[in-house]
Amino acid sequence: TGGTFTDLIGLNEESGELVVAKCPSSPAQPAKALAGVITDSKLDAAAFSALILGTTVATNAILQRSGARVLFITTKGFRDVPFIQRINRKYHYSLKWKKPEPLVKRADCLEVNERVDYQGHILTPLSGDDLKDLVTAVCERLNGTEACNIVIAVCLLFSHLNPEHENHIKQHLEAHFPDIPVSLSHQVAPIWREYERGSTTIADAYVKPVLQRYVRGIRESLEQLGLSCPWVLMKSNGGHAAPIVAEEEPVNMILSG
Repeated sequence: TGGTFTDLIGLNEESGELVVAKCPSSPAQPAKALAGVITDSKLDAAAFSALILGTTVATNAILQRSGARVLFITTKGFRDVPFIQRINRKYHYSLKWKKPEPLVKRADCLEVNERVDYQGHILTPLSGDDLKDLVTAVCERLNGTEACNIVIAVCLLFSHLNPEHENHIKQHLEAHFPDIPVSLSHQVAPIWREYERGSTTIADAYVKPVLQRYVRGIRESLEQLGLSCPWVLMKSNGGHAAPIVAEEEPVNMILSG
């Protein structure tokens, strides 16, 4: 599925015959185009043994800056990491070049007083008061607004070595804000270096509601069409992800289309 057209290419595994269909895309209702191209193929629902979907939904959300509002939670003293970024410059001598704009606002970057060292040992434990203060800070950011398009990204220092504090934060936040999705850096990108891990986690949270709505729409469309075959989404690396996995870690679908 692209922004202009949705194409279907089917292979009959027995005869080797190719089936090709095409339908205009429907960006506002991506599942509608999928239903249209399946209908255009004139294949019976029972003829489908498997379905692989490639989609630009997550890509477009980032390019158009139409993703969710992200609340970024990190270790005390590191809230500016998404903004400092790296010293890499696209144009070394240009005085007009600007750093890429982060997918989070600085006012939505929150800190917690905890610390894990480079070996994964806890130096500053995460206390109940810290969690209570964090909930208060999130409530202040919500300020009575609906949580349907708000997400939380958590990236603590060296959490890829010891995720205990990130897990505690997620459990506490889900207990108070059950409708807000939470992305954890040790699950999304368990890698060294805070900027890369943090920016990837922010991107994961940013596109999560968009991709979840897309997957939900696809499920409904396939049910209406009577398709009961297994289906997966194409990942950025060319592999496949089950729908439930794509919903949990949508950052892997950003280059799907």
